[in-house]
Amino acid sequence: MRRFLLVLIVLVVGSAASAQICVSELRAALTDLSTDRPATGVDAALVVERAVQLVEPALPRMVVVDKLPIAKTDPHYGDVLYLAERRLLPGSWKPGSIDAGTWQAMLDRFQSWYKVKPFTVHAPKRVSDLLLDGGTALEHISRAIRPAALLASDPTDPRRIAFWAIIWNWTVYPRLIVLHPRSDVSLANGPTAVLQHMGDCAVHINSYVMAPARDAAQLFLATNQSRMYVVGGVPAGTTTWPKPVAAGQELDTFAFRTPLVKDLDRFAAVFDGPGVGFRTVFELLPKLRTNMSPTRFLSYMKTP
Repeated sequence: MRRFLLVLIVLVVGSAASAQICVSELRAALTDLSTDRPATGVDAALVVERAVQLVEPALPRMVVVDKLPIAKTDPHYGDVLYLAERRLLPGSWKPGSIDAGTWQAMLDRFQSWYKVKPFTVHAPKRVSDLLLDGGTALEHISRAIRPAALLASDPTDPRRIAFWAIIWNWTVYPRLIVLHPRSDVSLANGPTAVLQHMGDCAVHINSYVMAPARDAAQLFLATNQSRMYVVGGVPAGTTTWPKPVAAGQELDTFAFRTPLVKDLDRFAAVFDGPGVGFRTVFELLPKLRTNMSPTRFLSYMKTP
């Protein structure tokens, strides 16, 4: 009986450790959707790039890269550059093949952003191995991230969303991710009904703060010294970020009504100036609706 229970525990733990999410989304990023073919370095790059974009939309580059181990004429040059600019491309990476050490380093660097304990991978023989490992990394990351929703209601119609965004401060690049408005989503059934429309297979949002649009903006533009910058967008396009938002145009930018963001599906914004403090939250508290305590809300607003 003891032996049976031990085997059962090992099977359960092993199953939990190998759980994967977003595998179909990762596969969709591949040029060749066949998963039974030999894995290449380009396949590994495409899988990691898509994994990062699921968790970190509109993530700005972190370093400038001048040289890559892939030709600029290669159709996947931009994908490899994306990883290199975010410090996710090991020096051992090669386009035509992928070994255990290189693959381990790619996943470890990604998971380290969230202080996730790395798991050991083997040399990926098939594309399916890349997808399963990528899905496992995302499952671990999904449990570690701490997103919160910012829901700004229209003062003239409280059911309508003036703008909505994800407070994304506990991450490798603290920022506010602003989503394009959707006519089919409203606050008529309360804020929690909206949250399911804001994430994806890797990002699940449970915490929120809601306020009329101008008050919601005040959480980031607390004083006249604050300045808003757009630092990234989806789709990426050819725009060179960051770009400053003209004073007085912040609310229109949040609502995608300015030329700077009107063609984007979402964008990332940062703010230069005094950050929100307890006094600001206390003054705005009567106008806010949230499922977080003031202390917890302040922890979301501060960068680690």
